[in-house]
Amino acid sequence: MTKQGTIRKVDWTIKPAMIRSTADEAIEKSKKILKVIASVPAGEENLETLQRFEEVLGAVGEALVPLVFLKYISGDKAQRDVADEVEKDTQKFENEIWGRKDLYEVFARLEPIMDSLEPEEKTLLDMTLKEFRHRGAALEDNKRKEFLEVANNISVLESEYGRVLNEITTTVPCTIDELDGVPPVVYENLEKDGDKYLLTLDYPVVIPVRECATNPETRKKIIIPFYQRGGKANSERLSDALALRERLAKLLGHSNFAEYSIIRKMAKTPKRVIGFMNDLKTKLTPLMEKEMVLLKELKAKEHNIPVDDVSIELWDLFYYHEMLMREKFAVDQNEVKEYFPADTVIDGVLDVYQKVLDIDFEESSTPSGWHEDVREFKVTDKTNGKLLGVFFLDLFPREGKFKHYAVFDFLSRRVRDEEELLPICAMVSNYQKPTESQPSLFNHSEVETFFHEFGHLMHVISSQTKYARFSLGGVLPDFIETPSMMFQNWAWKEEVLSNISGHYKDSKKKLPSDLIKRLIAAKLVDIGAFTLRQVCFSLVDMLFHTEGTEDTTSAFNKMLSDFTQIRIPDETRMDAGFGHLMGGYEAGYYSYLWSQVYAEDIFTKFEKNGFMDTKTGTEYRKKILSPGGSRDPDEMVQSFLGREMNSDAFMKSLGLGKD
Repeated sequence: MTKQGTIRKVDWTIKPAMIRSTADEAIEKSKKILKVIASVPAGEENLETLQRFEEVLGAVGEALVPLVFLKYISGDKAQRDVADEVEKDTQKFENEIWGRKDLYEVFARLEPIMDSLEPEEKTLLDMTLKEFRHRGAALEDNKRKEFLEVANNISVLESEYGRVLNEITTTVPCTIDELDGVPPVVYENLEKDGDKYLLTLDYPVVIPVRECATNPETRKKIIIPFYQRGGKANSERLSDALALRERLAKLLGHSNFAEYSIIRKMAKTPKRVIGFMNDLKTKLTPLMEKEMVLLKELKAKEHNIPVDDVSIELWDLFYYHEMLMREKFAVDQNEVKEYFPADTVIDGVLDVYQKVLDIDFEESSTPSGWHEDVREFKVTDKTNGKLLGVFFLDLFPREGKFKHYAVFDFLSRRVRDEEELLPICAMVSNYQKPTESQPSLFNHSEVETFFHEFGHLMHVISSQTKYARFSLGGVLPDFIETPSMMFQNWAWKEEVLSNISGHYKDSKKKLPSDLIKRLIAAKLVDIGAFTLRQVCFSLVDMLFHTEGTEDTTSAFNKMLSDFTQIRIPDETRMDAGFGHLMGGYEAGYYSYLWSQVYAEDIFTKFEKNGFMDTKTGTEYRKKILSPGGSRDPDEMVQSFLGREMNSDAFMKSLGLGKD
């Protein structure tokens, strides 16, 4: 019988005072062990010393990360408040560990034996030494102490920036007449003030209003405050963080933060990133300009004005995109949604992953989650019956919850004294809530997003590394989106879309074949405009972390306007709500498009062998997902493809390649 790993339990009902004491105890316990490790006499350090250090990090992460996770998902504000403080303390403690010269010197003495180690241990030592050096441990004492102080200040700014966005309660009052064109299910269950519905700034409200409201003033009314989230205070936090990041980089001898950050990633240099983005800009701009002509024609026709008098506003792009989809391709997302009730989509997507990756999901009838909406699943490897881990789905908005879409890897896989501690993770999303009149419904873009985020879950669950360091957080940042983006391709396959659909009033009625064909045919509609937005965000990020700017708000708005040919109102603050720049993607937003190059090339093997081919999927799981961050991404991809990667499939996916 197969020996199974251990599923760890988390008490989500933990009292705020216990959160504080648990965190403090975990940190103090770790400090005592680290003191012993730092005192190992020269010549007595060995692989076990390194492994003991790694276990300290794994154990303290096991204690602290679930507590920090409460900041993003708890319905109890008192829990969130304490978790916010624990997050700051956790980051501060991590900064202190990696800034310790005494610990660094112990492991630096192991460097001569690196080549004699097994591959995973060799990578562990290499990454450990690089992390210490990257975090200032090898600096002279005065610079090292300054580096730590600066790093701690950055951590506080990032935490506060994100907390503001999670706690937003702003509402926009609108009458039913102002909401003409918006499906009633979007607003009918919202709070009211007299005859006005109080629209929240959550995605399930903002997205359908910007896409469907026929009154441009209504669209403007919600888009402006949406792009003011975070306010002046968050703009200032970002500006302060940028200055501090530049100081960090210069303490280590780099010319700017982007250079400091990217040198450890696949791209290696900011110059390479900027060149990649500028090349895309050159190729996509003519395409975007043609697309904008079509959108202006639609607006001119709708308002009965000359096309030369038309300008596309910030609140127009998605509205006229949807109009174009309806008029040219007869694709109405409100009709499409009716065939994608959440439960049907989830069951269907899980079936795809089970078939392709040769794994099995078992849903718990008594989930141990943090909210009644949360679902829990165990994952088993069909090839050997081994339990792989547990994931949770937390799909609907609520007050105080994280406002975007992400996967949180809060208990990473590791092996401790030959005991397999299995990974536990969660998809935290914000889809439309079910109502009394209808279930939660996904539009096609949301189906694609679910495929994407589920790819992250499987990256965590598929890990077979011995060390927590190599879980999702240990994957190179400009490769981390590759597995999830690769699986978005299944959302564009006719067979898959049919299988995962079923009308919410009659589950036997699948998404009609002719509608699926039209949807797929429209895949590249406005691809230039939408991809250029991503290019722009990437280059804004590069600007902020190379040359810098005195006014992040104005610089962001100007660049977006220049790229998209859409005027960005002065009262908006794109920089104040762009959480990626203060949440792990600083000098790294380019990773989405960079990862997509790899994702599209990897998918060519599935196209060749069959996108539901289990043999290919199992090979993908073992060669791309299971190693986590323990192997070089280029080596993994070359091993899987049997050749070096190229960008042909990526360019074709943007309508720029050869047929």
